[in-house]
Parts: sequence; C-alpha cells; structure tokens
Amino acid sequence: MIISTKKISLLLLWAIILVISSTAPHSFCYAADFKMVKNLSVATPDTYPDSVMSWGGTIDIDGTIKGSIILFGGRLDLDGVVEEDVICVSSSIRLGEQALIKGDLYVIGGQLDRHPQSTINGEFFHFKFDLKKIESALIPLFSDAKSVAFFKIIKIILWFIITLLVFALVPKKVNQAREIFETNILKMGLLGILSYLIFILLLIAFFIMSLIIIGIPLLFLLVLLYFLVNIFGRTVIFYFLGTKSSELLKLKNIPPALFIVLGVVVYSILKFIPFIGPLVLILMNLVEVGIGVGFFFRKKLKLQV
Repeated sequence: MIISTKKISLLLLWAIILVISSTAPHSFCYAADFKMVKNLSVATPDTYPDSVMSWGGTIDIDGTIKGSIILFGGRLDLDGVVEEDVICVSSSIRLGEQALIKGDLYVIGGQLDRHPQSTINGEFFHFKFDLKKIESALIPLFSDAKSVAFFKIIKIILWFIITLLVFALVPKKVNQAREIFETNILKMGLLGILSYLIFILLLIAFFIMSLIIIGIPLLFLLVLLYFLVNIFGRTVIFYFLGTKSSELLKLKNIPPALFIVLGVVVYSILKFIPFIGPLVLILMNLVEVGIGVGFFFRKKLKLQV
C-alpha cells in the first residue's frame, strides 16, 4: 500500500504546528494565538479579532482579519484586509482587487489567482509544485526494491516543506539564529555534540524510568523537545547554506525564503554524494542540534551576533 505523498506532507505539517504551538515559548512562535476553524466568512465591514488556522476549509474575507491566516489544503478568497501574514500550503487562493495583506504572503504549492490591483505590503513568495505530479514521478522507484532513492527524495521533500513553513512562521528568529551561528560555528558544533550525549543519557534514564510508568511522560517530552530543536536547527542550516550559495552565485534582490530553496538544493546534492556526503550530513546533524539548543539558551550561554 502506497501512502499519498500529499497526505504524508499535510499530516506532518499539522503535527509540526501542534508541537510548536504546545511547546515553544511565546517569544519564539505565535502559533498558540491562532483560532482553529474549519470555515470562516467575514463580510464587509466586519472585523475578525484573531488569527485563524484552517485544515481543508474555506475562508472568505471581505472584511478585516486582525491577525494572520494559515491554511492547509483549503480555499482562500480574499477581497478584504489581513493585518498580518498569510501562509497557504497546497491551497487555492484568490486575491481580489481590494485584497490587502499588510504582512507577508507565503504560498507553498496549490494555485494562486492574484488581481493586479491587490496589495501585499510585506514579502511575497510563491513556490509552485504539484504534489500529485511528484508522487506519480516517485512511485516507479518502488519497482527497484534495492533502491533507497525513493526514501531519500521523500525525506528531502518533507524537510523542504517543513523548513519552509517554519521560516514562514518565524523568519526573524531563523535569521537571528543564522547570524549567531555564523559568529559561533565552533561553539555550535561542540554544543551539538554535548547535547547529543546528554540526550542519549536522558533517553536511557527515562526509558528505564518508564518501566515504572513515571518516566513515560518525561520520555515523551524529551523526544518532543528534540524534535522541535532539530526542526528549527535544520531550518537555520538550510537558510545559512542558501545565503552562502546566493553569495557564490552572486544572486541579488531575491526573496529571503528562496534561501531555504537554495539550502535544500545543496542538502540534496550532499545526500547523493557517496562517502563524503554522509559524513558532511552527520556533521550537519550535530551542528543543527547545537544551533537549536544554542538559540533557545542564547542568553544563558551569552551567544551574541
């Protein structure tokens, strides 16, 4: 049985949102302030006071949204005002003549129909891809049972979607962490090694404690925190690789979100280079954990830009 790439991607993205909103401090992410809705309609001149998040729903806005909109696999019809950001993944979006987005607009996959008179005050980034086409292209790889290419490509696609979403949610934090990393590369590497050792020791300790029940919630929390730190650290690594690649290629005036795309390209190349690639990726894994831990505890560790 082959699970749909689209289903895997959307379920994983949903899990990321829940993890971030439930574990990250407020200063790190604003996802906890979102109201979960299926469908929402705001007519003129009404105002909706909160940010909204919808899974496969329909959002029609002719009035005003005071916060942001995050939409997965649904439809957005905007002919009003969004005070903050709009992030849409595999969705159908229509921006009418009166549409005004005062923050950023990130469209990852799906379709976008934008009126020339619509206004986006912040950054606009539209990454076009068709998950169905990607899925149909990858399925033939299953015919070779000895091939691991399929799993490598799936991981790359999922990491790309996840890190692009994290960047869309907290771009300033990612850029700040990238600046800290650039000035503290060695410290981040050593911190990553130390963090891995501590994680393994705690994992063993909590696993033993879980035999008497008391360690089960601690074990779950430890894995959850590692998951969050790893995701944030990898987003920063992709962003860092993208900025350096753009400098080498002498690319100018490109959207910051495109750095994530370039970073994923570099990561993908390393993924398929024999011998050297895996070693570099292991080092990257250590560093990205160090970045995540270092950024969360940057004040205590006195890590400055």
